[in-house]
Amino acid sequence: MKSVESQATSPILAEAVNASPQLYLLDGSSYIYRAYYGYRDIATAGGMPTNAIFGFTKMLLALLQDNRPDYLTVIFDPPRAETFRREIYPDYKANRDAMPEDLAAQIPYIKQILQALNIPALEVPRFEADDVIATLSRHYSAADIQVTVVTGDKDLMQIVDDRIDLLDTMKDKRSGPQEVLDRFGVPAELVPDVLGLAGDTSDNIPGVPGIGEKTAAELVRRFGSLDEVLKWKHLVSGKKRKESLHRYADQAQLSKTLATVRYDVDLQVPLADLQIRPANLSVLIPLLRELEFESLEIAFTPPASGVVELYSDGSGRDSGPGGYGVVLRYAEHEKELSGFEPIATSQRMELIAAIRGLEALHNPSTVHLFSDSQYLVRGMSQWIHGWLRDGRLETPDALANQDLWKQLAALATKHKVTWAWVRGHAGHPFNERCDKLAKRAAEDGIRRSAASEKPVEAPPEVEAHPVPEVAIRHEPIPIKEDSEFDSEDDGQLRLC
Repeated sequence: MKSVESQATSPILAEAVNASPQLYLLDGSSYIYRAYYGYRDIATAGGMPTNAIFGFTKMLLALLQDNRPDYLTVIFDPPRAETFRREIYPDYKANRDAMPEDLAAQIPYIKQILQALNIPALEVPRFEADDVIATLSRHYSAADIQVTVVTGDKDLMQIVDDRIDLLDTMKDKRSGPQEVLDRFGVPAELVPDVLGLAGDTSDNIPGVPGIGEKTAAELVRRFGSLDEVLKWKHLVSGKKRKESLHRYADQAQLSKTLATVRYDVDLQVPLADLQIRPANLSVLIPLLRELEFESLEIAFTPPASGVVELYSDGSGRDSGPGGYGVVLRYAEHEKELSGFEPIATSQRMELIAAIRGLEALHNPSTVHLFSDSQYLVRGMSQWIHGWLRDGRLETPDALANQDLWKQLAALATKHKVTWAWVRGHAGHPFNERCDKLAKRAAEDGIRRSAASEKPVEAPPEVEAHPVPEVAIRHEPIPIKEDSEFDSEDDGQLRLC
């Protein structure tokens, strides 16, 4: 899943190494529920629901690909009724429904997936996942490890500091100290004090009646802590508010205890045990087949021996800013590329994506290039033979995007390339990944251009060089009917 390879072992240029070790702690229970409700109506042919398993695995794969952590573990909650918070407050989370039966049946499979991926799963009796996460975060951040907690739970904002942040993958948002201050109005260490006053309806933490989060934050900022608010409650404005603080002082203290994560969970987890390791494919692939996850099987299956798989995609409009995304795979190694062009068409971005991918190979290779661009695939597997034969590739202005076709033709002479079409936006893991890289690159480029306040300039003309006769190799394009090529909405074929 993640590696840095030498030129002696791989034709893919090496990835950059993380500046400091990155540990990701994933809130497993939160992820499972998000997967369950985010992916519906997925089941095997025999009718077994698999939506949570599929969603969890797909989200986990995206997390690994997008962030490349050095270490990772998934933390689960024990049964709700068996936590220490239930012991001190029986109504804690009593407002929550029991886990749906069809979700409960999928949990063992999710844990099998993790085991096959060699990702450790942790669960500690009597302690919630938040407590385990807080304990591990504090321990490893003190050892100069950068910790990212993957969760959508606002309660964990209390553990954030300069070496611990939160990542909400559903919103693609990271939260550091400033984001905590923006959200709660107080520093991270005072979040439990705010929740002690305001309570938390999602966890059935009562707080003080009549005091919401905004008022609670104002009081904590003014007096410094929950204890000080209660000590100086006679200085609080509003008769009812004073009465509530007096009457429910013990309940506020209890609520703070319930909302405060523990840092003293007794567990010994060596960092080496959390290191990212290659998946156990002999276990994982049969499991994915049993669950009928064809797209995930593709995502985890390595390329054939000696073959570089190159997936490319471009994102652009008829004319304007555009981006490209590329994924290169060789054995267990991977590399991502992306970039921005200030002025380009969607067709040019598709061609540029393939060019950038081939340029990244530092020695001649056997390459299987996959793209959802019919324009690119047909051009390089079929049309180019005619262009070379009748001289159009060298005749000025004979072809649209002639400069890019010439670059591709020249690159094709350096490698043994086959060109294959994949249906775009149809669940193919690498096409989706390239599309995301391309769109993100385009958005980032547009933001940078706007921030620089410089006018967008057209890219310089590419100097034309004679192109040698190209020995283009191609295999049958993997589609059911040739008519699929004739149904393009953007009319790319009409250009040729």
